[in-house]
Amino acid sequence: MTRMAWAAAAALFSAAIAYGQSTSVIIQNEEDSAFYYVMDPSELSGVSTGSPLLASKVAAYFSASDAGTTFSKLGAQADIRLADLSAGTHLLVGFFEVSDSDTFPVRVMAIQADPSVPDRFYSLFAGTAQLSVRRGVGRLAGFGATATTASTPATTGPAAGAATTATSASGAAVSASGAVPAVPGALPTLASFSASYDPVVFSRETREGLKVLPIAQARSWAQTGTRIAAVQGLRDDTGLKIALSVPGGFSPSVSYFLYVFDSRSAGTENALTLEIQPLARGDRGACILWQKGSTPRLIGTVKTDSDSVELDVSQADLASSPLASLGDSATMDLTAGWYDRALGVWEEFYYTTLAVTR
Repeated sequence: MTRMAWAAAAALFSAAIAYGQSTSVIIQNEEDSAFYYVMDPSELSGVSTGSPLLASKVAAYFSASDAGTTFSKLGAQADIRLADLSAGTHLLVGFFEVSDSDTFPVRVMAIQADPSVPDRFYSLFAGTAQLSVRRGVGRLAGFGATATTASTPATTGPAAGAATTATSASGAAVSASGAVPAVPGALPTLASFSASYDPVVFSRETREGLKVLPIAQARSWAQTGTRIAAVQGLRDDTGLKIALSVPGGFSPSVSYFLYVFDSRSAGTENALTLEIQPLARGDRGACILWQKGSTPRLIGTVKTDSDSVELDVSQADLASSPLASLGDSATMDLTAGWYDRALGVWEEFYYTTLAVTR
């Protein structure tokens, strides 16, 4: 074996030894609320913090009805050393238990364990939360509801709530700050979004195809109708109701999409889509049910006001539609879309994931 070959083999051997070593990192909670977390949950295996689907996947994780999930606790203004981590990248997933709120900010962080760095520090701040989860829902069933709900008229959520349970049907809701704008009707609030909410990325579809791009490159973000302030919804014996609060009103160029998934297993695509057009004809709205392999059909009644749009699908209409066959794990991804007719360009912005079950 040549000197160069020996050197390469030695380098590979050393790298293998280093990678096999365990190491530790220090996590610091900079907030006045306790932080509960899990490290490398198997359900999120392969998920990257840079993925445009991060919020929806994490929302689905928290919405799962697994109250037996064990979360480790990191006290307020405290730190902890995570020892014996294998070298490489780990996924930290957790939430801040805000005592006077029914929604908890979620923090997802990539932790790099490196034997060559004895003390790698990571700080946790609630202000950098990717979404929020609702107290007492899904995996947070052990965190009971508060006596009063903070800063929201009914129930709140982000990333995820859904046409039916109180809060991001998935138990998650996108960060809200301040009072939640009122939406017509006594519907539970599933998700709310602060005025400063910006998705990390968006999708743009042209004749050349579909691209996922940084939000800074969007042409239509913050155009009339693309900024949703709150989502309310309810699924009961009378049917399905979904209401969106949209400060500033609507444009004929905007539509809201609910991509319906019967399950979230790997490789699964949505088979159904609800498209809410707030100004389908003049000041009248409409909802189109899209199903792969079938002709689109109108469904439900859409009422559009100056800054809100509400979809009401009766139980009879639901029962005669493909939505009737959805299982208990069904979820919806909510997006706002803007169509530039002059350029033939669609831009779409993800907001949250909602649960569809009652």
